[in-house]
Parts: sequence; structure tokens; C-alpha cells
Amino acid sequence: MLQASHQYRTYAALYCEEDGYLFLPEKIHFSIEPVYLSKNTELPTITLLFHQSNPYTLIQKQEGSKNTILYKELWPNIDALFYCTKHRFKYEFIVNPGAHISDIQLSYEGIDRVTPDSIGNLYIQTSGGILFERKPVSYQQFREHEIATRFYLHKDNHIRFIVEEEYNHDQPLIIDPEVFYSTFLGGMDMDRGNSIAVDSFRSAYITGFTESTNFPTTSGAFQTTLRGNRDAFVTKLNTTGSSLIYSTYLGGSDIDNGRGITVDDTGSAYVTGSTESTNFPITSNAFQTFLAGGIDAFITKLNAMGSSLLFSTYLGGSNSDIGQSIAVDTLGFSYVTGETTSTDFPVTTGAFQTIFAGATDAFVSKLSPSGSTLSYSTYLGGNGSDGTNEGESIKVDSVGNAYVAGDTSSTNFPVTSGAFQTMFAGGVEDAFVTKLNATGTALIYSTYLGGPGNDEGNSIDIDIDGAAYIAGEAGDGFPITTDAFQTIFGGGQNDAFVAKLNPSGSALVYSTYLGGAGEDDGFGISVNSFGSAWTTGNTESTNFPITPDAIQDNLRGTNDAFITQISFAGTGISFSTYLGGSGADQGRAITLDRFGNAYVTGDTQSANFPTTPGVVQSQFGGDRDAFVVKLGTRLATGPTGPTGPTGSTGAIGATGPTGATGATGAQGVRGPRGRRGPRGPRGPRGIREGEFGE
Repeated sequence: MLQASHQYRTYAALYCEEDGYLFLPEKIHFSIEPVYLSKNTELPTITLLFHQSNPYTLIQKQEGSKNTILYKELWPNIDALFYCTKHRFKYEFIVNPGAHISDIQLSYEGIDRVTPDSIGNLYIQTSGGILFERKPVSYQQFREHEIATRFYLHKDNHIRFIVEEEYNHDQPLIIDPEVFYSTFLGGMDMDRGNSIAVDSFRSAYITGFTESTNFPTTSGAFQTTLRGNRDAFVTKLNTTGSSLIYSTYLGGSDIDNGRGITVDDTGSAYVTGSTESTNFPITSNAFQTFLAGGIDAFITKLNAMGSSLLFSTYLGGSNSDIGQSIAVDTLGFSYVTGETTSTDFPVTTGAFQTIFAGATDAFVSKLSPSGSTLSYSTYLGGNGSDGTNEGESIKVDSVGNAYVAGDTSSTNFPVTSGAFQTMFAGGVEDAFVTKLNATGTALIYSTYLGGPGNDEGNSIDIDIDGAAYIAGEAGDGFPITTDAFQTIFGGGQNDAFVAKLNPSGSALVYSTYLGGAGEDDGFGISVNSFGSAWTTGNTESTNFPITPDAIQDNLRGTNDAFITQISFAGTGISFSTYLGGSGADQGRAITLDRFGNAYVTGDTQSANFPTTPGVVQSQFGGDRDAFVVKLGTRLATGPTGPTGPTGSTGAIGATGPTGATGATGAQGVRGPRGRRGPRGPRGPRGIREGEFGE
């Protein structure tokens, strides 16, 4: 450990792989005490300056593989920590009780210009290009959510921080320009995260299955013990991943699996999956209160505290039925898709398809807000005994149209005239994309999406314009657009793919492979407000496409999860990384919050899966664990453009009502005496004395 006081001419060096950063305190008599960040590349050297700082102590530590440099008391009660994480240079400020955030003042030397944008990100323009610092995230250890913070450029050109909401001044505040969390979630046996959702407060909701008797649950949760060989679970994490808001088992005495989750504006979680339990928890007003076959789908709504069921119902016929994905609209209607082998699966009169068509059919069902009735329910499939049709993912738009992705081996799967692909392309399966109207009575569009190999549509999302984004896995010959990011099949059994369909379903906006020489599968997709798609899955490829700022730049196990952001036009990738340890790791689902942060869940067999400090579970539980990861987003916007011309002046508004009369003021000073007025007329003459006397 190197420890140096500012009074001495000493330095410390920090190396992030081949990039070196030199920390060089200046003498105390300098009014500005700089820290030199000299990056060993051909780019210009940039110097970060700390202004009006304290006499500080410089401490360098090696903590395992993490090399850190700490400026203790850089400003009064404020420490600055610099370190490398997964080949990336990072810094954060620890604002201790009694400190003033306004004391933190920074600037850069060796740059052309620094510009904050309207939401608090920072663009640093240099002769070698533009560096981007994402708006910082602040947090406190026991706080349920992050604290909104942004960069601010003061009139003296010093960079400062603004915390935009109240926080506990008795607890340390951590200001980190690029924070994310990664945590295990599991017990001593097999656990898997299958689906993830996020609410407006940026709390993450995860469902999956567990076989662990010690899966982490919370006091007061709906079900705190494992009841069967395998139960579903529902877990809600706080914003920083540091604690469980609630966590509950959900199951009966047999095998139960949570496969899809969504959340409404009140924080109620909706879960679907499959159950073999005759005593799966069901509410009295449920649409279906008994197990009808060997396996039934279930649909469950939990209250915001995770302490009780608002409704819970079976959904199935006399054979096997599985709920794979769920969506909810603004009125509280829930939409479920999955697969069924039941010829008596519950369908509604007037639905698009009321007759079972194949060996397995997809289904789409819309359930009332109370969970007591079906608004509509329809099969979706083709062919006879050899036809396999599976609904894998569902989304709903603002008017109640349902978008479904899945896969089919049926040569007569229901498609619409004018759709992008109206013929089965051959091979084992094709993906399909179907849009149903709000009543479930007709198809707005329906299309195959595939080539001569094995192609599966595993996840779907939609944007505000009604374009559909699909992630899945594809073989050689899958339909790819000419200017896509990856137009050549990477190899292996299949590659992941990401495709965007136009709102009418008649053409591909883009379609790209995503993979290397091994097997690559896309399992989840989510689209931000700029139309940029994030996807996750698993890869066995040592040459999977990643970006220079990847969190992890190499395959560490037999297969790793991947997280990739596709550019708006589908012609490039904005971010891509491996994620995993020395075992087998898979990303199963991904979602985005309203700020563009990405949340991923999946499963890992790696005891050394990368986790972050302070999370709810930093140690591997055993066998296989679920994981939950939150990443800071990469924005698709550039710096704010020039201000447009001033608009015309609006009409003058109506005059408001006359206000009430005010109170009488104090009496003023007496004024000067006025001029004497004119003399008045003479009065009548009086009586002379003695004139009427005796």
C-alpha cells in the first residue's frame, strides 16, 4: 500500500489492462491541486483538476484484483475513489455527513470544450474525438431507490454535481457516474430466473423457479416455504440491488414454474407459468379453480407488498398447457400466450381460432382485471398431428392489440395477405410474428420469419409507432437485410438474431445475425424510447461480437450470457459484452426502465459470476443460481442542438378580476394653512341700548 500526504512530491499509478493513469499531487501552495490522468494511447493527454480542495491523503490499495486509489478528505468530509473494474476506469465521490456537495468542483485540461446536455450527461470534446460521461447516479446504502443527480457546468466552467431530490444527510451519499449492480439470487439447489420487469420506481421484479428450501424470502411474504419439488418464485429488488422488498415462493405440492412477469402502475405483479400441482394457490373468484390436465398454465396477480394474491387461476384443458409470457394493459386486463396440447383448452365464442389444429398450438388469452372471466381466448396454429406451434412472448399496445412471437413447424400457420413472409421456409421450424385485434377475433397481420434452418422467435417488444422487434435464434439462410450489422451466419448450430418489422408487418426494417463461431441464442429483447433494441441470451462463441467498452471481453466458461444494444438502424452495435464466470451462464430476459437502464435475469452455474459490492447476495448459493444485473444505459442521443427561432407572440390574455380593496392607510401629516376667504355679507343691525326702555 502506498500512502502519501499532499506535502510531498509523490505519485501513484493505476493500470486498467494496458491503459495507465498517473496520479500526481502538486505542492500545497498551488491554488489548484491537480490529478493527472495520463492515458497511454495516441489520444491527447487529458488532465482532471480538483478545485479548491483540502490538504488530502493519497492512499493506494490492492484489494484482490481491484486496484484502487483513494483521495481521503479531498474536500471537507468528501472522499474521491478511483479504480478499474472489468478493464474500465471509474471514479466516485463519497459525500459523508456534514459535507456540502457544492464543494466538489472539477475541470479538464487538454480538451477543446465540455458540454452538458439537457438531462445532465457530459460531452467532452477533444482533438481525438468526443468522450461521453453518462449522468451520475447517487445512492445511499439503505435507500430504496437511486437519487437523481446530474452534471452541471458552472459559469466559472467548473463541473459540479446537482442532486435533484432530498436525501438523508446523516448517511453517506455515493456519487458514481456509472453505477450498476449484479447479484446472485438463489439457495443451495437449482434456481433460475426466467423473466424480469421493472416499475416506475426502478424496482426489479423477477420470476422463475427454485428447488431450494433456503431460497431467499422475506418476512410477511405470501409463501415463505417450498411446498413441492419445484416452486415458482416472485422477487422484488430495490433500485440498488441491495435488499429484497419482497420475495415469495409460489406453488403447490408438485412442480411449478414461473415463466413470465409484468407489473402495473400500482406495483402489482402479474405472473404466468405452468403447474402440475392440484393445490396450486388459487383465489375463490378465479376463472378456473381446478387443475384440468397433467400440466396447466396459471395466471397470478400479487399485491404490491407481495403478501397476498389479488387473483390466481388455472388456465388449461385435459392435456398439457404452459403459460410462457404475460402483458397487462392500462385497464388491468392481462394477456397471456403459451402452448397447449389440449383439444378442450378454454376458448371463447367468436375468437379468431376456436378449433385445435396441430399436435401443439399456441394460444392467446385475455383475462379480466378481476381474473374471473376470459375477455377472449383463441388457439393460434396450423397443420395436423405433426404441427407444432408455440407462443413464446407477448406485448400489448395502447389500444389493446396483442403482438405475439413464437415458432411453428406448420406449413399452414395462419398468415395474412401482404405479410412479409407468407410461406413456410422449410427446416425444422420458422419463427412467427402475429398481431391480433383488441377483441381477439381477427388477425391484423401474421407472418412467418425464417429460412431453411431451425428458427425460433423467443421474445418480442414494440415501440410507440407499432413496429415489432423480435429476438431469437436462427440458422444459415435466415432473412437478413443488406446493410445489417452482421449479414453472414457466424457458425455453430445457430446464431442469435434481432429483427424489426414495420408497423404493418409487411417488411423488415432491419434483420441481423448476432453471433460467432459457436452456438448463440437470443432469449430476450427490450426497446428504449429512441428505438434502440437491447437483447440478451447465451453464447458459446469465443468471437461473439463485443464493443471496446464491454464489461467482460472474453468467454470465461462453457457458455456465457451476453448483453447487446443494437443501434437504431440495425447497422451496428452500440454496446455488447459477455457476462459470466467459469461455468455455464445464460441471459434469459431483459427489460428497460424509463431512464434506459437495462435489467437482465438468467441463471448461472459459476461460483465466480461477477457481482458488485453491497448487493443482496454476493455469494453463490449452490448448484445453479438465478442472477439479476442492472446496467447503466448508453443514450442514443447526441449533444443538444442549436436553439430554434423564437415563435410568434401569443394573444394577450383576458384581464383578471379586480382585487379586493386594501386596508385604510395611516393619517398623513397636516398640510399648510390655506388663504383667507372673502368677507361675508354684513348681518342685520342689532338693537340699540335703551331704545325700548321704559
